[in-house]
Amino acid sequence: MDQSKAMFKLVREWRESGLSQSEFCKPHGITVAKFGYWAGKEKLAGRLTAEKVGGFVQISSQQSTSSDSYQVVYPNGVKVNYQGNDLARLSQLIKLY
Repeated sequence: MDQSKAMFKLVREWRESGLSQSEFCKPHGITVAKFGYWAGKEKLAGRLTAEKVGGFVQISSQQSTSSDSYQVVYPNGVKVNYQGNDLARLSQLIKLY
C-alpha cells in the first residue's frame, strides 16, 4: 500500500473515531502537522470526483432540478458555468484556481 492510500485510510479511521487529531495521532506515531496535511488532501479528494483532462478538471455531479445558475470566472479568463444548488460543490470550483 502506498503512503497516500495508507494515510487516507488512517484519516477515514480518525473521522469515524470521534477523537481529536492529537488524540488519534499519538498511538499511531504521526505528528499532528503531517496528519493535518493528509486530512486536508483526503477531504479534497473525497469531495471532488475529478478526472484531469487537458489541464481542465471534470467534476461529476448529481442531476439538479434547481434553476440556480452560477458562473465562476478565474483570473486567467476561464469561465465555468455551474447549475445547481450544491454550494459545497460551487465552493470547490471557486477554490480550484
